[in-house]
Amino acid sequence: MQSSDRNILNQHQSSASARKQELFKKLERIRVVPSRLLEEYGAGERDYRGFNLSNLELNGVDLQRIDLSQANLEGIILEKANLTRANFSRANLCRANLRRADLIWANLHCANLQGANLRGADLSGADLSGADLTDADLGGAILPDGTIVLTSEQSSLLCSRLKKLPQGKPRRIQVDI
Repeated sequence: MQSSDRNILNQHQSSASARKQELFKKLERIRVVPSRLLEEYGAGERDYRGFNLSNLELNGVDLQRIDLSQANLEGIILEKANLTRANFSRANLCRANLRRADLIWANLHCANLQGANLRGADLSGADLSGADLTDADLGGAILPDGTIVLTSEQSSLLCSRLKKLPQGKPRRIQVDI
């Protein structure tokens, strides 16, 4: 490939990236009504990347394999929801209520989970790499390796411990804060 061809290709990729960023900014402003979301999901739609679903109440819903990457989910209530294999990469889940939610094999890579309620949530096999769990409540949660957290206090210390836990059979641990 000649140098001029590479320059044209790079310019095209840059403009495509800029258009993608502009689209994400527009999607952030779009508010979705819960009934519409559930109707579309039931019809097979799974792609809600970048959408604004902040402060919605969706208790007990089944949203397996939904793509909410880069979405604004601040304050969303997904208590007892089935979010198996859902994609929350780079999503804002600050102060989200995910109490007793099934987040089995969910992608939470680089998600903002500051102050989130994850009490009793099942995070078996979930990807929490780069996730911000500052002040998240993980009491009774099942961690990606099957460990059960036995604490009722919020803990920022778990962030570093999640990376160090060996794989194996589920076991109980007491987290000292």
